[in-house]
Amino acid sequence: IEQTARSVGNNYKDFKHKDGNHFDPRLTNTDVDLIKLSEKIKSTGKTNFTICSYGAPGTGKSAFAEYLAEVLNMPIIKKKASDLLSMWVGGTEQNIAKAFREAKDSKAILVFDEADSLLQDRRNAHNSWEVTQVNEMLVQMENHPYPFICTTNLFDKLDQASLRRFTFKIGYKYMTDNQIKLAFKHFFNIDTDIQNFHLSTCTAGDFMNIKKQVEFLDTNDFN
Repeated sequence: IEQTARSVGNNYKDFKHKDGNHFDPRLTNTDVDLIKLSEKIKSTGKTNFTICSYGAPGTGKSAFAEYLAEVLNMPIIKKKASDLLSMWVGGTEQNIAKAFREAKDSKAILVFDEADSLLQDRRNAHNSWEVTQVNEMLVQMENHPYPFICTTNLFDKLDQASLRRFTFKIGYKYMTDNQIKLAFKHFFNIDTDIQNFHLSTCTAGDFMNIKKQVEFLDTNDFN
C-alpha cells in the first residue's frame, strides 16, 4: 500500500489533512452488513447477545466492537487472551469470571480478543485445565445479560459447543477492489485506479499502519 500511495499521490504531507482514523464499516468485507446489523440490534433494545468475529488480522474485528458500542451507547471492556490466561491452576477460570462480572457491573460490552486461546476445541485437549476453562467460558456466556464479543483468527480451532452459543457469527475477508479504492479516499484523500497494482490481501489495518507512518515521517523519508 505504501508503494501504491507513493505512486498515486504527489505529496505525503497532503495526506495528513485527511482524518481517516475512525472506523468505517464500509471498509470491511464481511458476510453480514455491519451497519444494518448494528441498527437492527439497537432497534430491538436487547443486550443479551453474543458475536464471534473471525477472519484475517487487521480486517476490523475489534474495531467493529468499538463501533457497535458507539451505536448502542454502551461502554466497552476489552480483554486480550494474555490478560486472562494464568499459570496457576484455576486462575484462568477466575479471570474469565472476573471479566464477566466487571462487564455486568458496568453494563458494558465485553470483548475477548484472540478467543481461540480460551475456547479451544475440547476434543483436542491434553490437560484438564484446557477443558475447565472452556467450560467456564460457556457457563459465563450462557448467563451473561450484556453483549459479549469474541474475535479470532483461528475459527476452525474453536470448540464446537461454543459456536452454538454465539447469536451471530461474522466472517471477515480481505478488502474488495472497491473497498480498497474507498480506503485510499478514506485514509489519504486519494482517488485512484488500482487495476495496475497487486493488492489482493489488503485490510483496513494495513491502511491504518501506513497512515501512522505518514503522521510521523517526513515526505523525504519515502524518496
